[in-house]
Amino acid sequence: MDIQISSPYKKSSNLLRAVTARWKRFAASYKDNAKILIALVDDSMMKELNGRFKNLEKTTNVLSFEMNQTDPEDGSFILGEIIVCVDTAKREALHAGMPVCDRLTELFIHGLVHLSGYDHTINKREAVRMRRKEKELMKEFSMIDKKSGKRV
Repeated sequence: MDIQISSPYKKSSNLLRAVTARWKRFAASYKDNAKILIALVDDSMMKELNGRFKNLEKTTNVLSFEMNQTDPEDGSFILGEIIVCVDTAKREALHAGMPVCDRLTELFIHGLVHLSGYDHTINKREAVRMRRKEKELMKEFSMIDKKSGKRV
């Protein structure tokens, strides 16, 4: 799996370098030919995207869009795009008392699970199923202890 990241934030940001390196290590463990596009945006851009695509006049933490198409440049399969709002993730991390890198990774995982066909908005049963898949992926990121099931 390949991840392509675009961001208006400084490329030298230690936080964003760390989190994108984490995501790329995760993607490298998958041997398929899929590609995921990721955009890291600020509150104003996320509000604009929500207005355009979701009819919401507010910012949210993550959006995902399934593409399921072949990239004409290299023949890889583009699974979709995940858009993460860094400003919102920082506020949520502060409120939860957790590292921003972990919150950004949770949002990446949430978007990835949506791209895999899960949708927590359908009903409660699907929300539970989606949360279970997110926890499974968090274990792969070593964010949850494999034995205890608790956040590390």
